[in-house]
Amino acid sequence: MIEQIPISRTIPVNFSLKKYFRFIENFISFSLIKAIDAVIPLIIIPYLISVVGTKNYGIYAFAFALVFYLMNIIQYGFTLSAVRLIATNRDDKNELNQIYNKVFTTQIYLTIAVLLLLAGLVVFIDIFNRDYIIYLFFVILIIGELMTPIWFFLGVEKMRYITMINLLSKSTFAVLTFIFIQKESDYIFISLFQSIGYIISGIAAQIIIFKSFKLSFYIAKITDVKYMLKDGISAFLTLITPTIYTNTSIFLIGFFGVPQYVSYMQIGSKVSGAFSVLNTILTNIFFPILNRNKGIFNKVKYIFLSMGFLLSLIMFFCSEYLISLWIQEDYSEIVLVVKLLSPTPLLSSIISIFGVNGLLIHKKDRLYMIIVAIGSISGLLSALILIPKYFYIGGAISIVTALSIKAVLSFIYNNRVVKELIEPNEI
Repeated sequence: MIEQIPISRTIPVNFSLKKYFRFIENFISFSLIKAIDAVIPLIIIPYLISVVGTKNYGIYAFAFALVFYLMNIIQYGFTLSAVRLIATNRDDKNELNQIYNKVFTTQIYLTIAVLLLLAGLVVFIDIFNRDYIIYLFFVILIIGELMTPIWFFLGVEKMRYITMINLLSKSTFAVLTFIFIQKESDYIFISLFQSIGYIISGIAAQIIIFKSFKLSFYIAKITDVKYMLKDGISAFLTLITPTIYTNTSIFLIGFFGVPQYVSYMQIGSKVSGAFSVLNTILTNIFFPILNRNKGIFNKVKYIFLSMGFLLSLIMFFCSEYLISLWIQEDYSEIVLVVKLLSPTPLLSSIISIFGVNGLLIHKKDRLYMIIVAIGSISGLLSALILIPKYFYIGGAISIVTALSIKAVLSFIYNNRVVKELIEPNEI
């Protein structure tokens, strides 16, 4: 039985001293994770562009856009659905072991399916076949993604392990890049060095899990796999949404345009992602906490909204100055993409607090899945209409369109759900 945390006026009072320090530790650890995610690419990208050029970097970015779809399929949404299971059973070692093996077995089957799909695309479709060596290297990355169960560490609230693993992966990639990428033709090895970082971190993650948590591995039953797939479907659609309207934009720009346009969109998305780091941190930190204590929602809501609004303002008004410090070549197209994407921190904050930390906390998975589907389809349709004609400008507009629809619907329906829960208690 999980202890119920009493509601008070301030967040620190809600926790025992031990739980308060765990919260601080997790916040710092996850902040470091996202800082690493944001900062290291910001260091690597200018170097790669200066060495291999925007065209060759765009070829790599297009390939990674496809692989990123496959990575999302492997993770499936377990960073929400499995986290919810683990957060409510983390003190039961036997139950924890069962959850781990059910989820990991499911991911093994998903990885096999993903590798078969990738092989078919590379063999039969020319646009993938001509750069087959890049996709071959990315097979290593896909296996590394399987071996890195971030969802487990999120569920047990041991964020420091995620920080260590993430730092190991990104720093390995950075070191290998700066040492070995020395000429334009070396662009084919970007995917190899990124994959080496992933596989090393995956091995480290498995060592931590079995040494520190004393789990034992076994292949779960097919019935358990089917249950995990069914239980995680709404979370999967929730988490794959950014892939649909962000990654699809990059992918379609590469399909309809030229590699340089892919570079503009991908770099603009990286900047947008850097501005949304704090929202991601707060979402993952507060999700298991709000699952146990819904009473702090109103306090948490204002943190999300004020943070998102401020970051959107900074992103719009300071983008040209910041990018001029970062990219030495012509950056006007990148600045345009960033300005068009500037509403994303605020929109993402609205989605996080009213959708992920609102509707999902109240077990309204199906409702949120519908909202996700509407937003995703809207973004996809706008991308298909705008990108063939406007390329990276159309891609940025389609992303904001999808986020806006999802944010508005999350806000409206979460308020309705809360109102329905309050009214019976007032009667």
